[in-house]
Amino acid sequence: MTILALYGLSALLILTSLSMFANMITQKLGSLQDPMQIWNALNTLGLLPIRVRAWIFSTIVGLANPYAKTINFRITELRKGRACGVMKETKEVSNPFRCVHAAALVTFGETVGGLALLTLLGKKDRVILTNISAEYVKVSRGLLTASSVVPPIKDRDATEITTYVLVKNASFETVSKLTLTWKVDLSDH
Repeated sequence: MTILALYGLSALLILTSLSMFANMITQKLGSLQDPMQIWNALNTLGLLPIRVRAWIFSTIVGLANPYAKTINFRITELRKGRACGVMKETKEVSNPFRCVHAAALVTFGETVGGLALLTLLGKKDRVILTNISAEYVKVSRGLLTASSVVPPIKDRDATEITTYVLVKNASFETVSKLTLTWKVDLSDH
């Protein structure tokens, strides 16, 4: 066996182990109803580099929302009411005009915006996306960053919450603005 083959086999074993680890964490911690619990658990693993933790968390998000994993994103920050992520332009998310496809941008924005909202919900709260509006400001190419900040929920009787997501390119230019409307069922804490 050549040295190159050994490196390839080692990389495959490491990726398989990390994938099994992500599945184990998902089963142990449950669904993404409380993404902060999973995020914080991964961040206690100081042995793993930040990029690996982001990959594991994004893999878990992809397991909970299989459609989201089609865009190959990474969540880079998650705090109460705030989520950020990155997505790189690849052939899989591009349209025939060599830029990121509108559906990929919407999926990316929905994923980041949904995580920001989920960090503010209790275990018995439920949400479902009922409307999404996307404004395409500029052609989206290269590395994209999405961010969403959701203010604390003060009206526990609300039946609808609107959140916003900004997607920017590597030059910090806004390429897309998304408005997400969620139907919510907020239980008493």
